[in-house]
Amino acid sequence: MKNHHAGVDNLPFSGYAYQPTPISILSLFIMAIRYLILALTHRCNLRCAYCYNGDGNSETDMPEAVMRQAIGQASSQKPFHLQLTGGEPTLVPLSIEKAAILARKTGRCRSLGIQTNATCLTPDLLTLFKTYSFQIGVSLDGPPAIHQQQRGMAAETLRGLQQLEGAGIPFRVTTVVTQASAATLDRLVLTLAGFGCVRGVGLDLLVGKGRAGQGGVAMPADPQVLETGIHSMLAALTAVNQRRRIPIRLREQELLRARRKRPVFCHACVGESMAVDPQGDVYPCGQTMGDARFAAGTVWQPKYPRLAALHETKPRQTACAGCALEAICPGDCPSRIHYNRQNERMLVCRLYRTIWRWNCDNAAQKQYPEGDSETHSILSMSP
Repeated sequence: MKNHHAGVDNLPFSGYAYQPTPISILSLFIMAIRYLILALTHRCNLRCAYCYNGDGNSETDMPEAVMRQAIGQASSQKPFHLQLTGGEPTLVPLSIEKAAILARKTGRCRSLGIQTNATCLTPDLLTLFKTYSFQIGVSLDGPPAIHQQQRGMAAETLRGLQQLEGAGIPFRVTTVVTQASAATLDRLVLTLAGFGCVRGVGLDLLVGKGRAGQGGVAMPADPQVLETGIHSMLAALTAVNQRRRIPIRLREQELLRARRKRPVFCHACVGESMAVDPQGDVYPCGQTMGDARFAAGTVWQPKYPRLAALHETKPRQTACAGCALEAICPGDCPSRIHYNRQNERMLVCRLYRTIWRWNCDNAAQKQYPEGDSETHSILSMSP
């Protein structure tokens, strides 16, 4: 029998080498902004154990002038996706509506998304989400006990999911994977199984910035715990999806199934992402906000070549050579590569290789067709 895992199991889980891409070369080009992130507020009603913003939250909200200028910068080039975040963006519902109106008026905003902890949803917000066809992402780290441990307000978040369900609004879940949550990924699936409107789950490995790594629950997953957790999660997804009309899709599984000539993790990898904080300062992505090393000017004077700064960290090629996933692997989140450079365990490799082995071993049990519109939509969950 052919060994589907050849070239995967025998590779070392080595670290990353940091290979700078000269900004002088990148500055010859003006990058098109295809993914615009607006942090509508610094305010947040939770205190997550691993928040990469650390203790820097303030009461600052984004003025309409900043929104208008940022959206104008993005829409002056090519069609773009607008992603609203924070802090917690639902604390400023009027800002959500203003941003949606401004984006739609450009005629170039192809889609709108929002990432929320779902604890502050109201009937008016649900109506707003429907009116502007928002793609909803909810932060949920596992079954209630784990979510309470890592984020807090678990009951309120689950109530928010019930509100989305009651309004018939599709949503996807993003889970931060820590040592605590990795062991309960199957229970996360079971927690979501009763929600007909859930469409997918994305796994965000812990980023070593801000509060992460300071002890307690916010510690990176052990590689073996992660592998076991992924196996259990995929088994649970298979069982649950056999009983669902619309399956729950795992983002990382879809990334490996996608047939793309140049697989990349996100728009920030190719300098096509721009994140704007409430004051109007510009960064390559949301996780680099506030880090002066990645500052890229302001919305009034953006430094476009700096949006490609995350090209400066790329995986060591020798770690990929000969891997069965080499041609299709999207790699890791570029800012996570930067902030986790001391982490030599290559958790992202363990994650993708575990999923790949599962896909190969369970090819005959394909749950849904590849390449459909829902598959393409789930790829936008990449941070």
